[in-house]
Amino acid sequence: MNSTRASGTGAWLVEEPEFRHWLTNHEQDYFSRTLWIHGAPGVGKSVLCGTVIDYLQKKQAKNQTEVPTIAYFYCDSSFATKRTPFDIFKALILQFQSQCQEPLPALQTAYRNADFHGRSQISDADDVFSLFCRVAADLKSLYIVLDGLDECTDTPTVIKWLSDATSSIYSLRLIIFSRDTLEIRKGLAGSPSLDLTADSMKPDIEIYLSKGVLSLPCDTRQMKEHVLNVLSRKADGMFLFAVLGLQTLQQANNIDETLEMVESTPNGVYNMYKLILERLSTQGCRRRSLAYKALGLISTSTRPLTWPELRTALSWDTNQQDFRPTSAPFKDAILAILCPLIEYRVETDTFRLVHLSLYEYLFNEVKQHQTHQDVPHFLFDPNDIQGELADMTLAQIANDYISGSISVDSDQYPFATYATKNWCHHLSLSPYDPTRSRKYSVFMAHPDRRSTWILRWLLSEDTSFPLQQIVRLQKLVQDWFEKGNSTPDSVDSLCDIQRALFRLDELPQSMPGLRMISNFERLVCVRDLAREFTSAGKLDDGVRMFEDALYRAGTDDCSIELGSCWLLNSLGILYDQQGNANLAKETQQRALVCQTQNLPPGHLDIVLTLNELGRLARHLGHYEEAESLHRKALAILENLFDETDLHITWTKSALGRSLLKQGRPSEALPFHQQVLSVEVERLGKDHPHTLWTMSDIVRCLRDLCRLDDAITMQQEIVDRSESVLGPKNPDTLWAMNSLGLLFDTAGNETMAMTVQETAYKGQIEILGENHRHCVWTREVLQKLRDRRV
Repeated sequence: MNSTRASGTGAWLVEEPEFRHWLTNHEQDYFSRTLWIHGAPGVGKSVLCGTVIDYLQKKQAKNQTEVPTIAYFYCDSSFATKRTPFDIFKALILQFQSQCQEPLPALQTAYRNADFHGRSQISDADDVFSLFCRVAADLKSLYIVLDGLDECTDTPTVIKWLSDATSSIYSLRLIIFSRDTLEIRKGLAGSPSLDLTADSMKPDIEIYLSKGVLSLPCDTRQMKEHVLNVLSRKADGMFLFAVLGLQTLQQANNIDETLEMVESTPNGVYNMYKLILERLSTQGCRRRSLAYKALGLISTSTRPLTWPELRTALSWDTNQQDFRPTSAPFKDAILAILCPLIEYRVETDTFRLVHLSLYEYLFNEVKQHQTHQDVPHFLFDPNDIQGELADMTLAQIANDYISGSISVDSDQYPFATYATKNWCHHLSLSPYDPTRSRKYSVFMAHPDRRSTWILRWLLSEDTSFPLQQIVRLQKLVQDWFEKGNSTPDSVDSLCDIQRALFRLDELPQSMPGLRMISNFERLVCVRDLAREFTSAGKLDDGVRMFEDALYRAGTDDCSIELGSCWLLNSLGILYDQQGNANLAKETQQRALVCQTQNLPPGHLDIVLTLNELGRLARHLGHYEEAESLHRKALAILENLFDETDLHITWTKSALGRSLLKQGRPSEALPFHQQVLSVEVERLGKDHPHTLWTMSDIVRCLRDLCRLDDAITMQQEIVDRSESVLGPKNPDTLWAMNSLGLLFDTAGNETMAMTVQETAYKGQIEILGENHRHCVWTREVLQKLRDRRV
C-alpha cells in the first residue's frame, strides 16, 4: 500500500467537511461517529485509507494530553485469515494492547481464561466481539479504520458488531472504505458517506504520476510530460490504472518503445489487464507457461502463498505428478515476468494479485466489461487450477516423511502446512478424476496416516469445535466422490479422530508451531463424537476403543494416573450415550477421586467432572442433585471466566435442563435464552449446538403452555437442520419427531401424522426398521392411528 502512495496524495480527503465533522464531532448520535467512504474497484480506496491512518497517527503523536488509540484492518478476500469477523476484531484488539503501556484488564482476564484451556492466543473459543467491546470501553479515545469491508466473508455480521460497538462506546469513531454495495449501503444507512468520484481522485493521480515519471528510463522532460498527460487522461480517476501504466512503462527498452507503449495504452483498468496479458502471450513458451501457472496458483490459493510455498508449488511437474525442486524458478524471474499483475510483500515474503479486480477479470466475473477471452494463452479454468492444487497438496501430505510426522520441518517441506489445512478444500473444488481418486484411496488406506493428518490439523487450528470442522472437511471429500458417481473406500473416520485424540497423550508439552489442546476441548470433541458414533450405529466400537486405551494406560481400580482421567471422563460420556447411566456415574466418580487428590480445589478439570456427574444425576432422575452439582460448578466458573465462555454456557444449559425436569420451566428458560444468545453470536444460527439449545427453549415453551411459540421455533429448527445437516440426517428427522409431538399436543392430529410419517420414512431409509428411533416413531404413529379409529 505504501509503495503506491506518493507524498501529498490524499491530502484533500482530510480537509473534506464530512471527514472534519467525523473527526471532531461530539454528538451523542452514534451514526455520525461512523463515516463510510466508497468508490469503484481500483479508484484508490486503499491508498486513501493509508492516508487517513498516517494522518491519525501523526495527530496521535502530537497529542500530549489525551493520546488516542488508533487501529486499522485491511480486509483481503484472497487471505483466509484476513476476511472473517473474527480476524478483524482479533487484529483490532491486539493493536489496542500494543499502544498501551500496561496490560488491559479485559485482555488479562481473557489470557488467564485461555491459559486454562492450554492456549496462549486469542481463538474463536473466545467471544471475540464481547472481548473487543470490553477492551475498547477502557480506552478514552479510539479511532478504527477499516478497508475493504466488501471483501469480508460475513459483511452483515461485521456491520452489526461495529454498529453495536459505536452505539455503546461513546469514545469510538469508525471510518470504513469499501465498494458501494447494496448490502453495505443498507447496513450503514443513516451514517454520513463520501463518494470517491473521478474528479475527486484526479489530483492524487496527477501527484502520483508526476513523481512516478521521474523514475522512467527516458531522460527527456518533454517525453515525461507526454507520459504524464496521456496516463492522467486515460486513468479517468482510477488510481490503479495509473499504477499499472507506470509499472508497465518501466519495461520499455528505448524511447521508441516507450512512445509505442504510451500510445497503445487503452482506457480503463480491465482493458489494461487485457493489454498486459497480450504482451505476456508473446513471450517464449516457457516464460508464458510459468506466468500462467504462477497467476493461477496466486489467484486460487486460500491465502497468499509465501515464496517458499509458491516456489515448491511451481516445481510441481503435472506430467510426472511429483515435485522437481531443480525446476523451481528464481524469485526475481517471477517478479519480472508478472510485473505489474502481482504484488510482492517483503515483510511477509508473500505474493498476491495486484488487486481483487484482476481476479474478477481473469475468471470472467466482470460481466459489464470485455473479458480476456481473446487472449488464448491466459484462459483460466478454475477447475483445472483446483485440480492441480488438489494433486500437489495430496501428494505433499502423502509424502513418506510428512504422512508419519506430527511436527514437520517447514524449511525442508515449506508446502506441508498449507497442504495439511487445504487439501480437502482443493479436492472438493476439482473435477472428479479416477486417477486422483485412486491416489486419495492409497493415502487413506493407512489408519496411521489418516490419524496423523487429523492430529497435525488439530494442533495447527484454533477452533472451538474441531470435530465439526473435521467432519465438514470429510463431507467435502464425500461430495467430491459423488460428482463422479463414485463411492470412496470405506474409511472409519470416527475411529481416526478417536485415535488422534489418544495420540495427544504421547506428545511433549510444547511443540514448535503447534498449540496444545486442553481436556475441555478434548471432551467437547468426545461429546460430538458420541453423537456421531450413535448416528453411525458404531457406539459400541467407540466404547471398546476407549476401554482399550484405558487398559493400555495401565490403570486399574487402585491406581489411576492423572493423565488418564480424561479417558475416564470420555468413557463416562460414551457409557451415558449407551444408556448405561449407572456405569457412567461410577466412571466419572473414579475420575473425580483422582482429580481431587492431585489437583487444587476449583481446578477446571474438577469442574468438568462435576458437570458430567450433574448431567448423569439428571439422567438417573436425581434432579435436585443435578441442580446442586451444576450450581456448584457454575459458581466456580463465574469466578474464572466471562459469562460468554463455553464452560459457562454448557453449564447453564445443563442447569436449565435439570430445572425443567423439576417442573420449573420459567426458571429454566432464561438460562437457555442466555446460552442461545452467546451461541448465535459465536457459532452462528445454524451450528448444531445452537439448534440443540433452541430445542431446550422449545421444551420450556411447551411446558409453559406457549404452544404456538414452541411450534414456530421447532419448525425453524427443522428448516435449519434440513439446510445444514440434510433432510435425511438423524438429527433432522428427530427434530421432525419433536415437531410432530407439538402438533399433537396442540390438537392438530393431521399435521402430527404427516410430520411423523415423513420422519419415519427417512429413518427407515437411513437407520433401518429396527433402530430405536424407528421403533419409537412407529409406536407414536400407531397411537395416532388408534386414536383416529
